[in-house]
Amino acid sequence: MRIVSLSPAVSETLSILGLEDNIVGITPWCRMYLEDKNKPIVGTYLDVDIELLKKINPDIVFLQSHVHDEIFHKLRNRNINAHLLPLPTNLLDIISNVEFIASLTNRYWEGKELADKLVEMVMSIRKRSIDERPRVYVEFLWPDKTFTTSGCLTYIDDGVRVAGGINIFFNKVAKFFHPRDEEIVSLDPQIVLVNIEPEFMDMNLDKYISIRKPLKNTSAFKTSSIFLVIESLDHNLAHPGPSFIINTIPKILQIISFYRSSIDI
Repeated sequence: MRIVSLSPAVSETLSILGLEDNIVGITPWCRMYLEDKNKPIVGTYLDVDIELLKKINPDIVFLQSHVHDEIFHKLRNRNINAHLLPLPTNLLDIISNVEFIASLTNRYWEGKELADKLVEMVMSIRKRSIDERPRVYVEFLWPDKTFTTSGCLTYIDDGVRVAGGINIFFNKVAKFFHPRDEEIVSLDPQIVLVNIEPEFMDMNLDKYISIRKPLKNTSAFKTSSIFLVIESLDHNLAHPGPSFIINTIPKILQIISFYRSSIDI
């Protein structure tokens, strides 16, 4: 089976399922999750090279909803076997996506085993989480210095909850949105997690605060509880693949535990 994956979460899942050799086209952001970094780049979050896609002639193309909705319809109209993967609203959706991908690629049992492992990890982490939950603000800082956060309709909100925190926007019925600084300050997060893309590798806390000065008025700043999370293979707040459960949630738990110990809760 020849597979094109325009979603890093799908690429990671395919690799875990033993299908990396079947991948014949990716996005630049998929490379992080693959051993072979030289696979053809077929598209991005904004566009796809349809002519190259035709030459590659894949049996199946995986796309990510929320960013590829229009591209999905274009490919379908050209009789290309495209499947749009839902953006996970919670951790169970991440696990459901694993089973969906596995079923479409003839890896049913491997998918079930991976899903079972992820469920066990979620339950194990929940047992270690705490009753008194610190208020957590998760910010995605983009290269153009704009930022977004998550409401209650994403895996981010669920991941923070499982790790023992509470998303300050838990009652915002939305996926990703641009919050007003006044909202953030009024909700007074005790912990701030900032997702930083690899292009921002020179970013440090001082530079970040110079960009986001309003956060100086939060408890998180006053207790030195603003943490920059550089996107990597291990920790990536913007990645709704299996490693979000395997690696990123434990990282959030570690940060929350550090915060609690530092202020003697």
